[in-house]
Amino acid sequence: MAARQDPYVHRVAIAVGIAASAVLLVLAVWASLTMLFLVFGGILLAVLLRGLAEGLSRHTGIRESWALWIVLAALAAILGVGGWYLAAEIGDQFDELGRSFSKIWEVVRSRLEQYGWGQQVLSMLGDPQTTAEQAGTLTKLATAILGGVSGLVISVFIGLYVAADPTLYRRGFLRVVPVRFRNRMAEILDEMHDSLRGWLMGTLVMMIAVGTMTTLGLWALGIPQPLALGIIAFFLEFVPYIGPILAAIPAVLIAAGVGSREILFVLLLYWVIQSIEGYVLSPIVYQRSIHIPPMLTISAQVVLGSLLGVVGIIFATPLTACGMVLVQRLYIEDALGDDFERKLPAKLAK
Repeated sequence: MAARQDPYVHRVAIAVGIAASAVLLVLAVWASLTMLFLVFGGILLAVLLRGLAEGLSRHTGIRESWALWIVLAALAAILGVGGWYLAAEIGDQFDELGRSFSKIWEVVRSRLEQYGWGQQVLSMLGDPQTTAEQAGTLTKLATAILGGVSGLVISVFIGLYVAADPTLYRRGFLRVVPVRFRNRMAEILDEMHDSLRGWLMGTLVMMIAVGTMTTLGLWALGIPQPLALGIIAFFLEFVPYIGPILAAIPAVLIAAGVGSREILFVLLLYWVIQSIEGYVLSPIVYQRSIHIPPMLTISAQVVLGSLLGVVGIIFATPLTACGMVLVQRLYIEDALGDDFERKLPAKLAK
């Protein structure tokens, strides 16, 4: 009797062990999620640097290793020279931006104090003059800034190391893949790399275009601090759909301190810029580089944003691009045996 139970007990033990290992793996991944995102950010930086280096090498005939050093030197020079000449101006504009927000808040607060519901809103927001609350807010802000800066430094170093010798890390990853799947995984890695590089290059072009148009447009309208607001629009363009809306908020607040007509002009300016970006520039820039359905991007932003906050929103699009490659190649083609490039019959595609 015991001999017949041994195989059953053995199978149960194996099943329990596999389930426990899977749970532990999920918990370990969740616990190290922040570090995984830092690594992914470093990989994105490496893809961008290698893409710039490959483009320079292709057009000039310079070896890619030398082209990478030229790209790094050029970026360092741009940041250094730009910071040297623009630091004072940018700093003054951001200081003025902060003072403008303070003035606007005082105006809004005085208006709210005139109404009963406004006083309730202010009581819900709390007294901003409370020293303890200010200290706690500043402590949280300093901690967030320190964590963000340290994470950025880690991602930059990861990106530099991977960009310097991507073949080393590619071979190391393929070594842990079963031999019979290595060729297929190598193809998938290449496709993911091309997808990420196309998205990064296109996003960089869009960021520069939107930042430039925003700065020039606000300057033409006579809105204060156009350079600072343009820089905000430049960086927030990295976050699709949500970023442009967030970028418009400080501009509208600043315009409110100038006049009601300026608010309308600023809203119209941001609408025109986003229309140009969405209907003219994006189709041209992303024509052959990457194709992600908008619904997938928005859904990924909502899910990852609710789980991970701002970091999840920032990395939602590149993760979606990688996920699409994996689903298309591993599930649709390998698991289902279908050809993803083949069109569905007309009656099914309706």
